[in-house]
Amino acid sequence: MSRNALLIFMTAAVLTGCGRRGAVPLSYDPPGSTITVSKPITTPDRRTWNVGAIGVTNDYVGARLNELTQVNDTLLLGTIRPENAPINNSAWFGFKIWSETDRDVWVRLEYEDGDHRYIPKVSSDGSAWRAIDNSAFRVDTTGERRAGLMKLRVSPDTLWVSGQERLVSTFYDDWTALIAGHPDATLRRVAESTYGSPIRLLDMGPDDSDEFVLLISRQHPPEVTGALAVLTFIERIMQEDDLARAFRARYRILAVPLMNPDGVDDGHWRHNAGGVDLNRDWIAFNQPETRAVAQYFVDTVGDGTVRFAADFHSTQVDVFYTTLRHLVSNTPGLVDLWLADIAEALPDYHVNDAPRDVESPTSKSWFYLQFNATAMTYEVGDETDRDTIRAVATAGAESMMRRLLDVPAN
Repeated sequence: MSRNALLIFMTAAVLTGCGRRGAVPLSYDPPGSTITVSKPITTPDRRTWNVGAIGVTNDYVGARLNELTQVNDTLLLGTIRPENAPINNSAWFGFKIWSETDRDVWVRLEYEDGDHRYIPKVSSDGSAWRAIDNSAFRVDTTGERRAGLMKLRVSPDTLWVSGQERLVSTFYDDWTALIAGHPDATLRRVAESTYGSPIRLLDMGPDDSDEFVLLISRQHPPEVTGALAVLTFIERIMQEDDLARAFRARYRILAVPLMNPDGVDDGHWRHNAGGVDLNRDWIAFNQPETRAVAQYFVDTVGDGTVRFAADFHSTQVDVFYTTLRHLVSNTPGLVDLWLADIAEALPDYHVNDAPRDVESPTSKSWFYLQFNATAMTYEVGDETDRDTIRAVATAGAESMMRRLLDVPAN
């Protein structure tokens, strides 16, 4: 395919007390996921339920709760449905709950077209989050589908409950604006989503560089741990030490940290507003988000060289989906040096390398086939300790910068 023809700032506030606990069901790629023409979806029905002295709402950005009923005085039953189906089992949920008096209440979450996946996270303000106590949560496997059962201490003060920390488009607006306040960074609006929301790109480093790093994230709305990793990765690149300054003086970094704002803001399990898995649309480019971002990359890189490209995601465990080693990039050996550096920096961390081919229509495949880049899907476990997420992303960013500075310039 021709390159010219395609067809430690804010993250600490949300990285509070969340870590790995318990088993979760495996995700899957459902039939038809690579057919990326738009499909109908069900949009959120925002409402508030008043159940005796208890109030529950899904009327906010990023929520997902479709129905609520009272089973008895101490048990509420919530029903969660995806935006459409079949769909990957990334069963997102989010709601707010309060009570006229201090009390304990049990909430059972049942799912259509999916199973309970995430250990609930709770917050008193929607910004600082912690995982629910072990004693207050379990997964019920006795039925046809796994349900989640949690005990919540409620009061007149609102309690936020969610599958993961809530990072919606307004968070990214603030975070990208803060990064763009640095003289080495510019914030660009490079595309619009299906609903017309801006797709923003951070352009860091010299405009005249012909050596590039490409970073994207949040194609899949619930994959917050991957998002936390890319935020840390970018923040490390933008620090004011000799390594980061030298790297920014040579390399141009193009980063799109929020690829799917519609899905994130509407509490989707997987898809964009077109009902499509964006990370299966990197061949057909049927969706506006992938099509516009890929075209911007192609136009901006031109005849330059993309040395490193990563798409940040979440799954059950930390894993780096690299390319098979016989698929040699324009920077041979970089990925093995990068993995070894992380292992050396973090000797207690298991570096899980899982090389794959480039036949699937994912961003990783496209980065390699389009630019011959060292490309990977950087996956973070759903319940990976948030300090570990920061440490691995920091080590990864530092290794990338050191190793790429050792590469002879174009």
